[in-house]
Amino acid sequence: MIAKLKDGFEAQISEDALNSWEFLELLSDIDEGEYGLIVKAARLLLGKEGVKALKEHIRTEDGKVPADAMVNAISELMESANESKN
Repeated sequence: MIAKLKDGFEAQISEDALNSWEFLELLSDIDEGEYGLIVKAARLLLGKEGVKALKEHIRTEDGKVPADAMVNAISELMESANESKN
């Protein structure tokens, strides 16, 4: 399924990941403070190439990828995927 950011960036989201118990466990663990698992959750959701594309989209002029921008983008993509399912 295709999910979109408000700025037009599109990413392929794994429907299998969205419907995966392991993915839900990761989200729960992240919610409980295990923020390092965000990377694993992003890879499950977007795949390695999707994460790479998102990083390039978010990369700043000085070459950095702000962690908060990645987290916000992943959340927005998940919301977009949920809206398109309904």
